[in-house]
Amino acid sequence: MEPVDARVHWMASRIASDQFLLYVFDLPDAPLDVVAEILVHRASRVPDLTLRIGEVPGNLDRPYWVDARPDAGQVRVHRGPWTWQGCLDRLGELMADHLDATRSAWRIHLFGPVDDEHCVLVLQIAHAVGDGRRTSSIARELLTPDPAPRPDAPRERGVPGIATAALGLTRFPFALADNVFRGIAAARMASSRTAPSSGVAPGVLNRPPGPDRLLRTVTVGRADLTAGGHSVTVAALQAISTALRAYLGDPGPSPVVELTIGETPNGACRNNFHNTGIDLSADIVEQIRRARVVDPGHRAARRAEDATPAPLTRWGIALFDPMRPPTTMTGITVVSSVDRGPADLELAGAPVRFTAGFPALSPAQGLTHGIHGLGDTVTISVTTSPQICPDVDRYLALLTDALSATNDAAPTETGARPR
Repeated sequence: MEPVDARVHWMASRIASDQFLLYVFDLPDAPLDVVAEILVHRASRVPDLTLRIGEVPGNLDRPYWVDARPDAGQVRVHRGPWTWQGCLDRLGELMADHLDATRSAWRIHLFGPVDDEHCVLVLQIAHAVGDGRRTSSIARELLTPDPAPRPDAPRERGVPGIATAALGLTRFPFALADNVFRGIAAARMASSRTAPSSGVAPGVLNRPPGPDRLLRTVTVGRADLTAGGHSVTVAALQAISTALRAYLGDPGPSPVVELTIGETPNGACRNNFHNTGIDLSADIVEQIRRARVVDPGHRAARRAEDATPAPLTRWGIALFDPMRPPTTMTGITVVSSVDRGPADLELAGAPVRFTAGFPALSPAQGLTHGIHGLGDTVTISVTTSPQICPDVDRYLALLTDALSATNDAAPTETGARPR
């Protein structure tokens, strides 16, 4: 595995990071059990869904991707009838069942019927398999009728064993020397540059959320959302800013959010992104433009981190205390925005209606937002918990009103009920 992907995998043992990609379809004519069989067959043709993670004994090297053919147990059918909110409530409960990517890196949840005429598919997938863009591509390959065949994903070896551990041990001193060299270079670069902003102070949203999850969504037309001339992400951020200020009752400046920024794919690395703070009271467009240019100092620090020997990385993650309150935050809420492409997906012949996603919570982030587009629709999702936002429906109403006011975007009922 690439260094960043290994870190994402190991950090999942400290802070759960499974991704949940939701797609709403018309209700297929075929029974859900038959649909499940079709999905297992399709998954066997998607290289990224035929992998799991193989740990090296003693963590003496980074894990490896190893073969894992899909089986029927990875597709779970949740028979209804369901309401839209009932489906989201059940999904919130399922989020407590985390994946063990060394056994299975993904599973699928099928809900139906939802509101009598829809079927909901949720792809739960380990973050190490890919970032938001890559996992959306994986879902697209799974749900595209007759996808073009492509060769299997390369596999470096089978299940790691003692020989693999010994090889990792021999690499240790060279990796350590490289880490020291790159660390010194990164430190010198940092000392010669102006220190970046230290972030923002934690707020009432930056507390441990507990085990329970509350999920809400609102779906709007893409054209309506962008009617004011802004991009989907900018328009949604403006609405989130308005809703947050009204919900928190803060008369001060607009909040700072932590926005996920995609980077140019780097070789075999599956997670190509970084997070940056966006001050919603300033020029959002300019801040996003600057954030897309990766700072040389940040790049140097990452190279040093990538060079850290695997045993030291694993040891450091094991010592990390996720419950220790941070002194500063990149932003008081996390926002992830992904365009999942045209609405040409299908499930056993049934067309797709819209998509949604739910960025994971952490002990320091009790409210997250997803912005996910598919074809002509965009869904803004809210993920939180009763400990953080017991009145989440009030926040959703504020967000819905803000979306309408931002660009005259009227919430639309496309597919299942959007609220």
